[in-house]
Amino acid sequence: MSDKAPAVKPASTPLQCPARDISDAALAWVVRLHSGEATGEDRRAYEAWRGQSAEHEAAAVEAETLWNDAAHLRRDRRTGLVYPGRATALLSRRRLLTGTVGIAVLGGGLAASRPWLRSLGSDYATATAETRSIDLPDGSRVVLNARSAMDVHFDERARRIVLKEGQAFFDVAAEARPFRVATGGVVVTALGTAFDVDANAADGSLGVAVTRHSVRVQPTAGGLAGVTVAGGERVSVARDGAVGAPVLQDPAIALAWQSGMYVAENRRLGDVVAALSRYHGGWIVFSNDSLKSTLVSAVLDLRTPDASLAALASGLPIRVTRMTRYVTLISAA
Repeated sequence: MSDKAPAVKPASTPLQCPARDISDAALAWVVRLHSGEATGEDRRAYEAWRGQSAEHEAAAVEAETLWNDAAHLRRDRRTGLVYPGRATALLSRRRLLTGTVGIAVLGGGLAASRPWLRSLGSDYATATAETRSIDLPDGSRVVLNARSAMDVHFDERARRIVLKEGQAFFDVAAEARPFRVATGGVVVTALGTAFDVDANAADGSLGVAVTRHSVRVQPTAGGLAGVTVAGGERVSVARDGAVGAPVLQDPAIALAWQSGMYVAENRRLGDVVAALSRYHGGWIVFSNDSLKSTLVSAVLDLRTPDASLAALASGLPIRVTRMTRYVTLISAA
């Protein structure tokens, strides 16, 4: 078998968007194979991995296309999104939605593309490294973190928010109508309270942290129990909607990102990198998923993600390698 990196395999039919974790894994494989340290066994393992399903193959094609286009990646200054190819006239929404531009919209897990797709048609959305404060009609205030999107639905009976991507802090005005936030298979109900919802964890879970009063976190799937979360507590919700037990958390930690800082207290490295990725103009991938479980306690500056990654590398058994202008690899030291 040749030791050359795999060539792009043309697709004869349109590909469906691979799941985020599969796209991330494909990109990690391709980065590893181009690192100069890949073995024949690595290449055979990659071929076996991509042969697992049509979705794996689609993700492999996507990642290889991205790598081959890496020399010509460009970053949109207005949105912060990364596209393949040299700068040209603006792409039409029709071309983007039909998938004819390839890698920019194929990936479920490629950091810049998936949030951007979800933000199409959203009431409010933010780009890379952008935060936004929004005053709602009832007097409530929402702060959207970078690469986040939400819809607002108010009527005479209820106030409903759909957090489609990312993270948001809600400072809710007290009134008779309930205030609900739906995201990731749960509904968070509050009345006259302040809380943070983070739906961007690396493993698809989400976190709800309350800074004032309390909220009710209720899964939408039948049979799963909900929980009441009080001020100064945080709860995690698994990808399947199962709600964990509330744990104590200083409200300042939930508020830190609004000042450009990220406070990690025994957090998984995958979640820390997911937070930094919102402020990074490219892709950060892991050579091995096991690294994502490394526990981190640190205070990092979201506004300088590359410096924060370097700080993590100085204190953890990891190596951070900038493979191209837009692809950064995290591997074991």
